[in-house]
Amino acid sequence: ELKSVNDNLKATNRELDLQSKELNATLKHLKETQDQLIQSEKMASLGILVAGVAHEINNPLNFIAGGAYVLEDFFKNNLPEKFEEIRPVVEGINTGVNRASAIVKSLSLYSRNNDLPFSGCNLHDIIDDCLTILNNQLYDRVEVHKHYTNKQYSFEGNEGKLHQAFLNILANASQAIAEKGKITILTEIAQDEIHISITDTGQGIPPENLKRVFDPFFTTNDPGKGTGLGLSITYSIIQEHNGTIELDSQVGDGTRVKIK
Repeated sequence: ELKSVNDNLKATNRELDLQSKELNATLKHLKETQDQLIQSEKMASLGILVAGVAHEINNPLNFIAGGAYVLEDFFKNNLPEKFEEIRPVVEGINTGVNRASAIVKSLSLYSRNNDLPFSGCNLHDIIDDCLTILNNQLYDRVEVHKHYTNKQYSFEGNEGKLHQAFLNILANASQAIAEKGKITILTEIAQDEIHISITDTGQGIPPENLKRVFDPFFTTNDPGKGTGLGLSITYSIIQEHNGTIELDSQVGDGTRVKIK
């Protein structure tokens, strides 16, 4: 009888131990979900802030553009013989204004409300806008080669979320290149799918990390240099658009991200 009671106690203990492990796993998952929701809320707040800043920047840009036009018109009408001397200055001002306007446009698109319904999107424009935002990281360090398909296509999606997804991928590609390198972007139309390939010549991903890159909070960055949410969020966004995303990588040879 004592042996039977002892066996029952052991069985109960095993069951309690299993339940304890399940509860701990559930608590860990809830904590990760809570952290992800907090991070999402921060990103939403940042998006509102960025949209406001972008709008405010537009006002002084209009003043600068207007001043450049008045300056150009004055010299043409009153001092035509001096216009050639002042032309490089005016062109420089206009170039700066156009560059700043492109950044403002890209930031505005990036911060668009993620709850908007799907609408017609041009993926090439989205990628170009992301490259504009990352220009400071890429300039004079990373060559970008774009091979976009000429075939016509119709695609609907959430533009703000797609900006976020491609910005994450391109930022990772840039950060993977330690000094100088190249990023190649290829788009193709295959039957009813759009295929996008983004390849970098960076340091590559070790095999043991490759299978974990889409896990929430997984990162190889130093503390304070990333949350590990970028590719996890990107994966969710691609899935939301009925797509797939895969990575091929070799240490020392770079990484290729393939999206369908």
